Amino acid sequence: SGTAVLSLQHTTGILSMTSQIQERRKSKRYSILLRVYFPEFKLEGFASNISLDGCFVETVSAISEGFLTDLYMELPVVGVIAMKGYVQHTGQNNEGVGMEFVHVRFEEDQSEYFSIYSRFVKLLPQLEDIRGSYEQLVEQGRITRLEIPSPA
Repeated sequence: SGTAVLSLQHTTGILSMTSQIQERRKSKRYSILLRVYFPEFKLEGFASNISLDGCFVETVSAISEGFLTDLYMELPVVGVIAMKGYVQHTGQNNEGVGMEFVHVRFEEDQSEYFSIYSRFVKLLPQLEDIRGSYEQLVEQGRITRLEIPSPA
């Protein structure tokens, strides 16, 4: 459809991972929903959380652990970027893959794309703050949570 999805989740910790994995994380993860495509596998998915170092991509089939692959990610308002990631782990029941971005293996243009990605991730705390203000106004009854109906 060409439309990026930006959905900051209402809850944190959407994925249940072991504390060992959480302790290895170098940077904060943000619950979000972004379209992802693995061109080598012709496989689509959604990044359900992202950080500066990697992301978890929900897919219909898993890619083997240890695999190094290119991925495209659609950033709302920005466009599609290309990066390279290492499959650190597969999700429970193979419903996705935990990716670590591999900067030393980036092609020159992938480094440029990562610069854009990094700026996008660094913007997310501001969006979380705006979402928090929205939620607070809804809870106080000062505004009503609205929804746009899905197409028939």
